[in-house]
Amino acid sequence: MLKRLVFFAVLVALIVVAVACAPAPAPTATAQPAAPAAPTKPAEPKALGPMTLELGGWTYDNAKVMQNLQKYQEWAAKGTPAIDVKVTMSDAGYGDFDTFVTTRYAGGKSFDVLYSSDHWLAKWAAAGWVVPLEDYFPDAKKYAADITPFALSAMTYKGKQYGLPYYADTMFFVYNKKILADAGISVPPTTWAEVTQQSLTIKNKGLSQTPVLIGFKAGSWFEEDLFAMFYSEGGKLFDDKNAAVFDAEKGPIFDMIEWVAKAINDDKIMPAKVMDMTAVDVQQAFKNGDAAFVIVPGYMMKEFNTPGVSKIAGQAAVSMMPGKTHNTNGFTRMYLLGKGAVADDAKKLASLKLIEFFGGKTTVDGVTGYHIAKRWSIENGLGFAFPSLWTDPAVDKAFSAMADTNVMKAQQALAFSKQGMSAPWFAEWISSVRSQVQKAMLRQAKTADVLNGLKTLWTSLAK
Repeated sequence: MLKRLVFFAVLVALIVVAVACAPAPAPTATAQPAAPAAPTKPAEPKALGPMTLELGGWTYDNAKVMQNLQKYQEWAAKGTPAIDVKVTMSDAGYGDFDTFVTTRYAGGKSFDVLYSSDHWLAKWAAAGWVVPLEDYFPDAKKYAADITPFALSAMTYKGKQYGLPYYADTMFFVYNKKILADAGISVPPTTWAEVTQQSLTIKNKGLSQTPVLIGFKAGSWFEEDLFAMFYSEGGKLFDDKNAAVFDAEKGPIFDMIEWVAKAINDDKIMPAKVMDMTAVDVQQAFKNGDAAFVIVPGYMMKEFNTPGVSKIAGQAAVSMMPGKTHNTNGFTRMYLLGKGAVADDAKKLASLKLIEFFGGKTTVDGVTGYHIAKRWSIENGLGFAFPSLWTDPAVDKAFSAMADTNVMKAQQALAFSKQGMSAPWFAEWISSVRSQVQKAMLRQAKTADVLNGLKTLWTSLAK
């Protein structure tokens, strides 16, 4: 037993010595943080397309429109994301354009982007053929501060902005300076009574047999002239709820129709043929020196005062619309987003970019501006909806060659859009206005009867 205990004691001692003499273990390495991953370059937005958009428009200087579309396609291809897009254009004459669009949509087809006159917006929007631009392009609202009130109103339906402007112009009272000077008249008329008096003087001196020309052909220019005259005397047709409020037997609307009737039938300072004259017909006659006074859109001043184009170049001048208030009518043409564009995200984006490229402010070759609106104004004399363009030296130079820009600015500030256009039935009603008011002007019907009938028709259409 003793021997066994001694053996275990020796064995334990040997183990202790062995452990003590063993080499120390190698130190364990301290854990190091993982090296950061190399930064990754953000993925480039995926290019969109190829795709094709269809633009619906009317036939005005289509060669320039095609150039502008080519510029858009090149600009879109360089954008972020890049868009490979081609735009085709389907068109019709301006006078037939509403019918063209109506027929197209009635057949189940649509446009991606389309032109519109202020006449047709409510009708097309109510039918669902066009959609509110601000719903798909909130930045559209940012342009409101730089758009004339009458143009913004014309592009708004049920409180929503539907488009950006193609161009916007004002109806001006224009006179021939030489004819007035030859008649011994030093200043243009400021009232409609003075228009009559000066016209009779001019007529009696043999300077013009029909000193006044206002285009009253039964087409869309009819109401541009008529509303300008109504507004000049403070006329109001409808209230904010589109209820007819005009008096059928007295007041500005009645008085101006009667003034035209008297000018044609009694004073004979205006020919009955104005019932067949469009704004373009009036323009041609005035360029030939046939009249002393006309009401025309501002863009016609370019041709009036261009040597080689007009026989009276340098003689045409704008003045404030005669009347108690000097107010006038302003009209707007615009770009709208068609319902055909919104089902496909890529096509919708391309369509919105087209609308802004044509109707808004974009950066092209490092220059930011209203490139297309500016081009139309400088090269074609078209009016614009952006008052800030008046400060552009190139625009000021072009318009100063046409007319007194101080008068143009002052008249533009007194322009109103046509009342009643926010009603979807306006387009139908105004068609009757043209033919019925013509009868009153030619004294084929009493003015009071015509206006009462038009008031009744409006109420009926509203119901």
